[in-house]
Amino acid sequence: MRKRRDQLKGEVCRMFEATKAMSMADTVKLVDTLERLGVDNHFVKEIDEALYRVHDEELDFGNSNDLHVVAVRFRLLRQHGFWVSADIFDKFRDDTGNFNINLSNDPRGLLSLYNAAHMAVPGEMVLDDAITFTRRHLGVAKSKLRSPMAEQVSRSLEIPLPRFMWQIEAVHYISEYEKEDEHNAMILELARLNFNLLRSVHLKELKSLSLWWRDLYDNVKLTYIRDRMVECYFYSITVFHGEENSIARIILAKMYVLLVLLDDTFDVRATFEESQMLDEALQRWDESAVSLLP
Repeated sequence: MRKRRDQLKGEVCRMFEATKAMSMADTVKLVDTLERLGVDNHFVKEIDEALYRVHDEELDFGNSNDLHVVAVRFRLLRQHGFWVSADIFDKFRDDTGNFNINLSNDPRGLLSLYNAAHMAVPGEMVLDDAITFTRRHLGVAKSKLRSPMAEQVSRSLEIPLPRFMWQIEAVHYISEYEKEDEHNAMILELARLNFNLLRSVHLKELKSLSLWWRDLYDNVKLTYIRDRMVECYFYSITVFHGEENSIARIILAKMYVLLVLLDDTFDVRATFEESQMLDEALQRWDESAVSLLP
């Protein structure tokens, strides 16, 4: 599986080489697809270079009337730290300053605008208006949409894409991407292989952490501590993803567990005086303080 994945990664890298001759709209769609499928960590350099080109080609998008492409570009660039003015959406507003009602006939564009608008900074009223406008029309159209658009709209209305966990989005989008008419079979195969390989790594890490925690929990008789090993590991996945971050995930999960241990010790186990002694020992970070603790 790994050999096949590496082969497909090479094919995608060649696609990025071809983006220099590809339209900016197609480049934006490629980056968005890779990120939503959860394989973008394999192409960090290629994506950065592509987005630099997309950012520099302001004129191409300034003249575009494709709401979906304009909104996806806006969201991707802001997510990657590029500044893009919200004025780019002014052309989709009417003379009264409201968004054009005809946009309600473009659910894909509405959904992309809705997700992009959640990259707003304080004071960007146009994006606040965009959220209100798109949310209202998407809510009305949701029951009339076909799969997979209906599922994507429901998911985003609950939690917008920029705030959604990439791992869960990848699980959903891998099955949804296959239903899209313009899907790339090679990218889809890469996403499936990558997901299965990463899942096997996560399972091994969780097994190792569970054994570590069970040994600590049972041997030290920490019966008053919340048993939250799985949740703590889940949190670490949201911070670090990819096989290359295995050690970081394990360390962070253990840190979360130890924080839970300390929190429960202070809250339900120690008296006020004992809590003061423990706090002082932690502040000193000196092993000799162990003998002074109850």
